[in-house]
Amino acid sequence: MSLTENLAKLDAFLRPYFEYFSPKFYIDFYSRGRKDFLSRLSFEEPLDINTENWSRPIKLWDIEFKNNLFNAAGMFKSGIGYKMSALQGAGAWLAGTSTSNPRAGNNKFNILHPFLPLPNSKSAVNWLGLPNDGHSSLAAKISKIEKIKSCPIGVSVSSDPSETGFTALKSLLEGMNDLSKAGVDFIELNESCPNVSNHISTTNELDKSMLERLEYIKENFLHKRNKNLPIIVKYSVDTDINLLLKLLPILIDLGFDGINLGNTSTNYSYYITKLNSREKKIFEYFTSNFGGGVSGNLIKEKSLNLCKECSKIINSINLKKEFHIIRTGGIDSYQDLLDSEKAGASLNQWYTGYFENFSKYGHNLYQNIYSNH
Repeated sequence: MSLTENLAKLDAFLRPYFEYFSPKFYIDFYSRGRKDFLSRLSFEEPLDINTENWSRPIKLWDIEFKNNLFNAAGMFKSGIGYKMSALQGAGAWLAGTSTSNPRAGNNKFNILHPFLPLPNSKSAVNWLGLPNDGHSSLAAKISKIEKIKSCPIGVSVSSDPSETGFTALKSLLEGMNDLSKAGVDFIELNESCPNVSNHISTTNELDKSMLERLEYIKENFLHKRNKNLPIIVKYSVDTDINLLLKLLPILIDLGFDGINLGNTSTNYSYYITKLNSREKKIFEYFTSNFGGGVSGNLIKEKSLNLCKECSKIINSINLKKEFHIIRTGGIDSYQDLLDSEKAGASLNQWYTGYFENFSKYGHNLYQNIYSNH
């Protein structure tokens, strides 16, 4: 086994005991360890995984995905890990989220990029703050990637929280153009990030600045793209169903190609009732001191229900082109993929579930999901 596979197995065994330490120590330990682990993982090259034996190819937007599951944004922010993901058998690879300007991310109590695992709940909370090297740096790295068959490259982008008005729109467009030229196969526009200040998380009402951004992208990018480069828009799992009724026709009319439901949740009062006593204590400490977004098993039900409602709305609209639903949140088993398909989702992204599976199956995690069913 590789170093990261051994580390993941050891961590899975020890992690529940770390909850007995002080909340600050626990959070600091995992925030530091997470970054080192991801860096090591990204440069490993899994061997002897014959993905052709169990691949489940799916073609959307004239792009062939090896299967319908791949990493969510935030896992490979700096543009590394493509070859590792492709060799594992991921359906695609998603880089970012990137912004126009480099961002150091959040730092509080001398903890950089605070992260909290909740092992008993198979969930996590993070307050990263969109750390990244910027659109242009990410585009330069992606342009040098040698693509592997049926593992398309996607990138998550966001309007820079430090910019406003036309400056923010112009910078976002420049970044999308750079990434398009670099050879990405699809772009995901992140319209919901709870971990940065001044970034609006649209959950109940149509936000004026968001609508202006969507209109600007339509006029200056969607109508001018040289190839069919799908643009998917990502929203929180906290998004109100009544908002979807207003939002989906707008996205479809403007020419966007899909919706991702969804980003992490900030509905802390809802989730704390589902935690055991030890996790409640550390969860309250993290959310009261940092904030952050909840991911993993805790948001599984909400992400699935949103996809069901979204599918109903889309089916009531006379579509003139492909428009697909991507589900993110709580994916960790083949049954989740079946539930997603039944709910109307074409693709799935995982993050917390990825690491839960990696701790058990290592680099064979995709093979374990697909080959036994």
